[in-house]
Amino acid sequence: MNQKLHLNPALLETIADASSSAETKCRLNFGQGLALGVIAAAYLALATTLAFAVSASITSPSVQKLVMGAVFPVGLIAIVMAVAELSTGNYLTTPLGAMTSCVRWRHVLSNWAVSYAGNFLGSFLLAAIIIKGANVFTGAGWGQEWVNMVSKVATTKASLSAMEAFWRGFLCIWLVDLAVWQAYRVKEPAAKFLLIWFPTFAFFALGLEHSVVNMFLFPAAIFAGASITWTQFLVNNLVPVVLGNVVGGMFVVGMLYWFSGGLPVLQPSTAGGGNPSGRTAGAGSYALLGVNALKGLALAAVFLGLFPAAAAALALLLPQSAGILIPIAVAAYLSVIAFAVSASRGGEQPHPAGQQPPEEDATPVEAA
Repeated sequence: MNQKLHLNPALLETIADASSSAETKCRLNFGQGLALGVIAAAYLALATTLAFAVSASITSPSVQKLVMGAVFPVGLIAIVMAVAELSTGNYLTTPLGAMTSCVRWRHVLSNWAVSYAGNFLGSFLLAAIIIKGANVFTGAGWGQEWVNMVSKVATTKASLSAMEAFWRGFLCIWLVDLAVWQAYRVKEPAAKFLLIWFPTFAFFALGLEHSVVNMFLFPAAIFAGASITWTQFLVNNLVPVVLGNVVGGMFVVGMLYWFSGGLPVLQPSTAGGGNPSGRTAGAGSYALLGVNALKGLALAAVFLGLFPAAAAALALLLPQSAGILIPIAVAAYLSVIAFAVSASRGGEQPHPAGQQPPEEDATPVEAA
């Protein structure tokens, strides 16, 4: 079936803004992407620490979850508004750019690889600094209730079945990427703040599984003395959670909104001086939807195999007596593979050269 859909004006500008952001992300080199990935992980690590710090002594479970959910969104708000590279947000944004033909799928893989490596490295470093360096939770002025809470939460996450972890990761990213999606729909900083806050509050209060939060929480719990192994973190939790995050971000939030918007294909237009001034949108077809779904599945399989799955395999191969050397080896592996994936694209620009939108139903879209 090659029937075209009609463009949906209510979604078209948001899709164009997200696609423009995807182009910017895919132009970053390895060093830039890795640094911004570390920064994003640091913001989430600090937000998670704050959430535990203000809630550990609250005895009512409902009030405790309410307080944790209320303060944690400062992390995602900082990532979006101060600019950083969060892999879970990229599971929505850069595939959407590929679906609209603004970036290439191999650039999406590079973006995911580098941001994931940066997030893992940043989360591990912040866990070491916060727990071992600053002695937050474990030092003077902190009681055992803080250590107990961090250990309890991490132990609970480690004991989830693979299916539970997957579906909690799926639901989590639906809310997190909803926050990112809503931020693209408004221009005013105050509006962005509120629209990011509500979905992020919901995911954290519900105790759903966010892979980058877990990249910090598990090392922090282990450093604080929890009876959890690095293998439990990397194998039992991170692999299914990342899978759920990828499926929810790319196929649910990204592809469903792209379909609802009319499967638009976007082409930058130029005005005097050659500066981009807007985009021309053409409605796509069901055939294009099928092609992009297959490419997205292939991308997800390669990414999951090279990153969380291979890291889990490395953790299984290393002796448990290696201790802290396990996450250090994993961080080194992820960084090397991310560099190789990034280098494989060479100096190629993310926008497909010569890509033209369909002739029919062409609609101008204001540039972001």
